[in-house]
Amino acid sequence: MMVLCLDFGNSQLKYACLDNDQLVTSGFLNEAKFSCIYPICQNYPIDSILLSSVIDVPTDLIHALQEIAPFHQLSVNSRTEVNYQEYDKSSLGVDRLAIAEGAQILYSGRNHLSICLGTCITYNWIENGYFKGGAISPGLLLRTKSMHDYTAHLPVITQQRDFPLFGQSTSSNLLAGTMYGTLLEVQGYITELRKQDPSVIVLLCGGDAPYFISKLSGWDVHLEADLIWKGLGALARLN
Repeated sequence: MMVLCLDFGNSQLKYACLDNDQLVTSGFLNEAKFSCIYPICQNYPIDSILLSSVIDVPTDLIHALQEIAPFHQLSVNSRTEVNYQEYDKSSLGVDRLAIAEGAQILYSGRNHLSICLGTCITYNWIENGYFKGGAISPGLLLRTKSMHDYTAHLPVITQQRDFPLFGQSTSSNLLAGTMYGTLLEVQGYITELRKQDPSVIVLLCGGDAPYFISKLSGWDVHLEADLIWKGLGALARLN
């Protein structure tokens, strides 16, 4: 079964084709228009389409996708493997639904914490199949941009894989505060949750995850770059 998954986030429009849970291709779209998606449908035998979007989607695009294959737009009413009896599912973004589902598919029977480093940093904690809670904080771009936008003289810095604990200039101070501050936040959440559940599996995903995975060596953290696609593929089958 070939599933076309569309993930429309705040800063990027992405797509992936999965054949029986195996990632076949993935990439980025310039615009949320059918003209950008149609070539993908021409190149692959699409059996179903699942759309996850945190932005408004043009009605004409939805109608066009419905003409291609059975279509489902992910929402709080979608069927899931994760149990939300103990959490207000209606307050959870569809991107987090997909990440939670992907983690549950990969680590069914285990408790897990999924940390997604994207526009925002999100934390999803699932215990015994139940979504127990989470957290949201600003991502790297939001942190660096806000310090520039809301001050008179602080520059915009670029994220880097190598960053100091403390800097020796304004730019390196900003780099240390942004990058190392984020790392310490992530490590702090892992530390506190492992006090409650030492066996919890920790997963890292999102576009900014590569900046930190080497810094988390020894922390027993699993990089799952395709976690959201695995979740969307699973949700496509369920719905």
